Amino acid sequence: MSKTFRVWLFLLFTGSSFMLLPVSAAEAGRSNLVNVQWLAQSLQREDILLLDASPGQLYAAKHIPGAVSVDVFSFGGRETSVAEMEQRIQSWGVSPGKKVVIYDQGGTYMATSLFFDLYYHGVPLKDLFVLDGGIAKWQATGGSVTKDVPATPKRGTFRVTKLNDDVRVRLPEFLVASGDPVNNALVEALKADRIGGVGLDVYEVEENLFFRDLSQRVVLDDLNRCIDHVFDDVLGRFNL
Repeated sequence: MSKTFRVWLFLLFTGSSFMLLPVSAAEAGRSNLVNVQWLAQSLQREDILLLDASPGQLYAAKHIPGAVSVDVFSFGGRETSVAEMEQRIQSWGVSPGKKVVIYDQGGTYMATSLFFDLYYHGVPLKDLFVLDGGIAKWQATGGSVTKDVPATPKRGTFRVTKLNDDVRVRLPEFLVASGDPVNNALVEALKADRIGGVGLDVYEVEENLFFRDLSQRVVLDDLNRCIDHVFDDVLGRFNL
């Protein structure tokens, strides 16, 4: 099995709420998914760097002690130059030899998204880990959380020397693959008929009309299906 295929399988399955079995401390060197018991035993190690991939407001509300805030929404979803990304990665404290453990709220794509970004920019796969179940499972098993912001981490020395372009697919490659099912497999990982969040612009004079914060609640909706139809229509119009 190629390294590229193994990476994509990991990203696909760890983005779900099941599939892979988290490893114990003894097995951590052979898997990129670790459990809360392993983290509890390893958290004080000097070679462990804990990154919280959740949005900033969630990190401020609670996080695992010692975790560095890495809000993936602050840079994700847009093209970032190699130089800019290298500066970001160094600001999080990433250095050669550090074991980087990433978590989110649990059941979201943010930790695996950051995992991919770091691997794409050259952080070795053997040094990247995702916490199974995120902070939700950490708390459920008695792990402590805090609002205290740790000291700014010592700037890391990681350098981007080569991008792992073989793990990234761009639109032209996707379109070719979609028309060649014999040699390519496309996996839809969207949550069908669900939206993960909605942004509503509310004026100050209207704030009393919106008194319930449902931002963390996933609601059923036809939005994804509509987007799929629009995408298909665009492809049809341009004969793609």
